[in-house]
Amino acid sequence: MKITIGTRGSKLALTQTYYIKNLLENLNENLDIEIKIIKTKGDIDQKSKLSQLGLGVFTKELDIKMLNNEIDLAVHSLKDVPTIWNENLTISATPTRESYNDIILWNKNTDIDIKNDSIVVGTSSIRRGAFLSVKYPNISTKVLRGNIDTRLKKLKENKYDAIILAEAGLKRLNIDLNDFNYEPLDILPAPAQGVIGVASRREDKEIIELLKGINDNKTFLESIAERWALREYGGGCQAPFGALATYYPNEGKLHLTCAVVHNHNNKNIIISREGKIICGIEDIETAKKLAMGIGNELKEFYDGHGKTLI
Repeated sequence: MKITIGTRGSKLALTQTYYIKNLLENLNENLDIEIKIIKTKGDIDQKSKLSQLGLGVFTKELDIKMLNNEIDLAVHSLKDVPTIWNENLTISATPTRESYNDIILWNKNTDIDIKNDSIVVGTSSIRRGAFLSVKYPNISTKVLRGNIDTRLKKLKENKYDAIILAEAGLKRLNIDLNDFNYEPLDILPAPAQGVIGVASRREDKEIIELLKGINDNKTFLESIAERWALREYGGGCQAPFGALATYYPNEGKLHLTCAVVHNHNNKNIIISREGKIICGIEDIETAKKLAMGIGNELKEFYDGHGKTLI
């Protein structure tokens, strides 16, 4: 069976794609897998803020190739995939989740107190900037674009006092952090942060059946809950919205916490909601029900009390 996998060309994207390739080959040694690199709008435009580039900034070009049957699969960081998507495409597999943490890094030769010093931190994420404004009011943010190596290089060159990165990417690339101090941030992650999403055409039943063999049901269920809460709330991948779902197999319970940053009476505040539900590990519809309820609660607060920082 011949399969063509589409991916972005960054080191992280390729690492994730070869990981998926290896999982599939271990599942079926008769697969003939080709990897095709596709540049996205987010790869080409390294200067604009991500919020200015629209939805699907790292996915749209791969979607088009898949719809045109030029590739069979696309490997994404699932947090980059819009929650409202082309109806002919679907996320068919999510292998086991890596760390969902955001971490803040600064040079080892720099004496910084993250919680108290007035510092400039590099990030391209509206969510991170918004939550920092409440949780760490001593921090101001400055736009930081580029791949992980580029961002770390800018930190070494002291263009920022510190930067924020997703821990999952650092772990997957096995980045040496000996030159840096770092610690996790006390903020909710983006929905599905740390999750690799494998996309396929919805009509391609043979591919979908194959991908079931590399799917982790717990990760899939948690990702569905987080993404559907954001979908119900609205605002897309660039909303100042954090979510974390945890499924407890022994109890058969799904727990979901979501939060959003609002500007209310000229002051940034965090509004959070959480809930639990009895749920089987493959009970997607129940997970969606919980997520939509929480997302709608946060949306109703927005409608009545203020504006989000989008």
